[in-house]
Amino acid sequence: MERLYQPDFSSIFGARYANAFTYGQIDSLIWPIFNEIEGSKALTNLLEQKNHDGRNYFYNRKISIEDENVELFSSNINYGFVQAMDLNRSYGIANEDVLSVVKSDPEIFKGILSFNLENSAIVSLESIESQIPVVGVALYPSFCKIDINDVDNQNLGELLNYCKKKEYFVKIDVGNMNLPGNSAEYTTCDKFKSFLSRNQDVVIILSGLDISGDFNLYYQLLKLYNNLWIEVDPRNFGGMTPTDCFKELFSIKGLIQNAWHRLIIGSATPTLEICQMKRGFLEATEMLSFPQRNLLRSWAFRNANRLSPAIFEPIFESNLFGAVKDIKKIKQIENDNEVIISYNVKMRSFAITQLLFITDILKDLFKSNLEKNPNFKDGEILIRSYHTTVSLIINEHEFGNYLDMHYKFAELSSRDSSQSLHTVKALENRPDFNSFDHDLANLYGNRQLILPVLDGKIKIGGRENFYALVTFGPRTFNIHIKLKLTKNK
Repeated sequence: MERLYQPDFSSIFGARYANAFTYGQIDSLIWPIFNEIEGSKALTNLLEQKNHDGRNYFYNRKISIEDENVELFSSNINYGFVQAMDLNRSYGIANEDVLSVVKSDPEIFKGILSFNLENSAIVSLESIESQIPVVGVALYPSFCKIDINDVDNQNLGELLNYCKKKEYFVKIDVGNMNLPGNSAEYTTCDKFKSFLSRNQDVVIILSGLDISGDFNLYYQLLKLYNNLWIEVDPRNFGGMTPTDCFKELFSIKGLIQNAWHRLIIGSATPTLEICQMKRGFLEATEMLSFPQRNLLRSWAFRNANRLSPAIFEPIFESNLFGAVKDIKKIKQIENDNEVIISYNVKMRSFAITQLLFITDILKDLFKSNLEKNPNFKDGEILIRSYHTTVSLIINEHEFGNYLDMHYKFAELSSRDSSQSLHTVKALENRPDFNSFDHDLANLYGNRQLILPVLDGKIKIGGRENFYALVTFGPRTFNIHIKLKLTKNK
C-alpha cells in the first residue's frame, strides 16, 4: 500500500532517490557464521567462549548460506551487510570471515570491515575492497579501549578521512554484548557527543543500544547531529519481542520525525532471523498513523542504500520517475518593450496522490530567460493547471512540512467514495469514483497562480515554494507557464 501513496522524494534526497521502491531492502547486520564457510581462528575461538555457567557467550543458529538466502527472500530483503568484529583479542570475527561470505555471493552480500586501530587500517582496507564490495567500517571502542576523542590517534584520523573519501560509514558499537572485558567508559554518551561534534562530515552509525536501558540517552544525540544514524538490532530488545521493541521505539516522542531517514535495521543473523525482525516491524508500524506507517515502510529497510551510492544502483529503471518529462516552448512574442514566452511543461506523478515540487522549474525558466533578455526585469509569471484534479499550492519546503502535506492529501484522497454521486458511468463512457480528488483540487490550492517579477527577481516570500498537487494517478499531466516581462526604462 505504501508504494501507492509515496511522496516524490527527489526534493528531499535528490533525483536519484525520487522513488524509494526502485531500491532493494537491506539487512544491516549479518555475522559471517555459516556451516559451509570455514571460520578464522578468531571466530573459532569466539564460538568456543563460555561464561561461568558453561554457556556460549555468542549464540548462533547453525545455518547455511542457502538457509540465509531463503530467509532474506521470505522477508523481501535484497541485500545483507556482513560485519566483522575486531576486538583486539584472540577471539572475534576477522575481516577474512567477511571476505569469505561476501565472495560467495557479492550480489547479495556487502562487507563491513573492522579494525582495532593498533595499526593503520588502510592497506588492509584497500586490499579487501579490491575483492568485494565494502560499505563501511565497524569499531568496538569499549572492547578495544579506543579513545575516539584522541586527536593524536593517527590511525583513527587516517581511517575517518579514508571513509569520508570513499563514502563509507563508520559504525560504532556501544558494547552491549555479553562478552568479558567491556570498558564502558570508552562509549559514554559524552564521549560520543564530543566525537560527533568534531566529525560531522562522516556518517556515524550507533549500534547495539538497549531500548530498556541506554537508548533514550544516546537518542538525544540524533537531534543534534545530522550525520548520526541509529541501527536497530536484537540487542535493542531488552527482553521484548521484536514487535514490542519496535512499538517501544516508535512510541518515543520525536523518534520517527528525527530518525525515519537515518534508521537501519539488522537481524544479527545467525543470532536471529531477519523474518522475525521484519514481522515485528510490520506489526508495530500497523499501529502508527497513516503518514508514519507509510514513511517507515518505505525507507526503514532502504535507508542504507543512500549510505553507499556507489554500490547500490536502482533495481529497475529509475528514470521513469522524474517529475518533469518535457518542457516545450510553445510561443514567444516580443517587441522593443515586452517579451512574452509560453511553455508547456509535461509532468508525471508515480503514486495515486502526490505533491510534486515545482519551484526549481519556475526559477530555472525565469533565470534562463533573464539571461537571454537581461534588460527585461519586471513583469509576472503565470502558472496554470489544465486539469480538474491538479491544483497549485504555495507553502514552506521544510521536508517535514512537505511530507505532512503530501500524506494529508493522500489520506484524504483514499477515503471511501461509494456514497458519492460521482461513482457512475461518466460521459466519457468510463467509471468515475474520484469525488474526493475533485474536492482536494477545489479546497486546496488554486487552478492558477500569478507571481510578480521586479528588478530581475521573483517577488515571493523567503519560505514560499510551489507544488503541483496531483491526484487520481499515476498520471502524466500538463502545466502552462507564461513569462511576461517588460523592459526597464
